[in-house]
Amino acid sequence: MKWLKMWFLVVLVLLISIQSYPQAMLKSSGLNEDNSNVKIVDKIYKSKNNYLDINVIVPQVTGISDKKQEDAINDKIIKWTESWINEVKEIADEYFKDKPTPLMPYQLYARYKLTNNSDIISFYIDYYQFSGGAHGITNRIAYNIEKSSGIEMQLKDIFKDNYNYKDVINKEISRQISKDPDRYFTGKDGFNGIGDNQNFYIKNNTVVIYFGLYEIAPYAAGISEFIIPNNLLEGNLKYGKI
Repeated sequence: MKWLKMWFLVVLVLLISIQSYPQAMLKSSGLNEDNSNVKIVDKIYKSKNNYLDINVIVPQVTGISDKKQEDAINDKIIKWTESWINEVKEIADEYFKDKPTPLMPYQLYARYKLTNNSDIISFYIDYYQFSGGAHGITNRIAYNIEKSSGIEMQLKDIFKDNYNYKDVINKEISRQISKDPDRYFTGKDGFNGIGDNQNFYIKNNTVVIYFGLYEIAPYAAGISEFIIPNNLLEGNLKYGKI
């Protein structure tokens, strides 16, 4: 009977921990459970006053064999995050220094999602900012890292040389847009093909192309994502398992 009570308490503590720290669920997901030592850990920025609430959790990569590359990607994430926080903090401090506290405080909120952990480690960070107005803005930044070298990759880097990946992906995105055209802008403001530095990430070994708010669609449409079926890219990837 005593061991049964102890087991119940252990389960209860675990459930409370998961509810209090949802990021813990992400870190314990199957995506992190492979034979490598590469892991993702949290870096946390939290503070709060009457006019600014900062609740930011971003990833740091550990276990990459090339420490220089590991430091480079982690420093890039930290510098962007801290620059974003400091810029908004300076504006808020200056604006509200001699003014009443706002009814709705400014807010900085960020979370990340690990989406792939095979030959390529892929994750994105959603940075949400509310600083007055009708609504906040979310900026998504994705990182795709070759596990063997720790090098951050662009979309072209995952394909074999001389493969016209742009044509294949452009046709597929256009096909998907045609199914719900009212969701997107048209003409020069709409989709006109992917760029050399196209935003993307890998999710469960599949390429996902994405566009930020207002990039090809109104705010209400959110971040536009397009899953590219693997059969369209078959035989043209550099990796056995992206």
